Amino acid sequence: NTITNKWGEIVNSTPDNVPMRKSNCGMISFNINGKDKLLLVGGYGPTPVTTHSHSQYVPNPNDPNYCCTNEIHLMCVSSSPGQWIVPVITGTRPPPCTGFTLHTLPGNRGVMFGGVTIEETGEHRVDDVFLLTYSQDTIDFQKVVKPGDTRGKWPKGRGYHASSIIKTISSNKQDTFHLLVLGGLDENNKTLTDFWILNLFSLKWFQIDLPESVTKRGGHSLSTFYISKHCVWVVVTGGWR
Repeated sequence: NTITNKWGEIVNSTPDNVPMRKSNCGMISFNINGKDKLLLVGGYGPTPVTTHSHSQYVPNPNDPNYCCTNEIHLMCVSSSPGQWIVPVITGTRPPPCTGFTLHTLPGNRGVMFGGVTIEETGEHRVDDVFLLTYSQDTIDFQKVVKPGDTRGKWPKGRGYHASSIIKTISSNKQDTFHLLVLGGLDENNKTLTDFWILNLFSLKWFQIDLPESVTKRGGHSLSTFYISKHCVWVVVTGGWR
């Protein structure tokens, strides 16, 4: 509570719909018809006893007691704190994934990028972009189609990267939003040293060269601060090399 500066624990009131215990999942907030909601996506953790019929749980081949999931849950914080529901999913549901990034966009939208999936051969880093649209109790996922030749046009698959959203004003004075993506771990578990920006209107990526002292890291944080409408600070902290 930012008025009283006190924390309060939300107790699950719907045991049948409760998410599995997990780490490296994604969570964003949004407002529909005046109601504040939380959206929880994916993650990795102990294989649950109770599963959801429309979700997948891919076991870790090295430890089948743990799994990667594509569970998706909603909670209405403003009216029913502690009551999770399993929303209706339309479009292309993301695969079981962990270590991705997820952000809210204006207009009841969101964007999800990258992450780690688990297959029989082990972990796999993905380069997928999903655009989300929220309605009352429905989430629509649309996977962005990649160009035929992605070299120099699309970032490598990665997990445990960091990302943020910035807004710019185009020449016709329209707001355009961009997804910033920095670093992470590649398919060989090596630290990446690149920085990419996705124009969320044209859905085209472009790369900016930055020093490795900034980009070479995984498990870090990335934040943006608006100094003015023409100046945005990008702040990177923490992580491993």
